Amino acid sequence: IEEILGKKVRVDRLDSRTQERGHTKTFACWVWTNDVAHIPTKHTLGVLPRGAGRVKEMQGYSPPDRRVAPPPGTTDYTMLIHVYRVEDWTPP
Repeated sequence: IEEILGKKVRVDRLDSRTQERGHTKTFACWVWTNDVAHIPTKHTLGVLPRGAGRVKEMQGYSPPDRRVAPPPGTTDYTMLIHVYRVEDWTPP
C-alpha cells in the first residue's frame, strides 16, 4: 500500500469489503496524513506475467554464449484514488 499511497500516508484500517477475495474492483481504507495533498490521485501498477523472473534450474554450467532473455512485458493498470471524506483533527 505504501507504494501506492506514499510514505506520508498511513493506513488505519481496511474496509470489510476489501478483505473479501471476491471483491476486487475497489479497495477501500481509512488513512491518516498531516496534509490531504500527500494522497495521490492516481497510480499505475505494472503486473508481470505469472512465473516471470523465475529461472529454470539448469544442470551443469551455462554455455558461454548464453544470452539473457529480454524482460517480459507488463500489463499496466491505472488506479484512480478517490478521497470520499476528509476529517480535520487539528486541535482548535
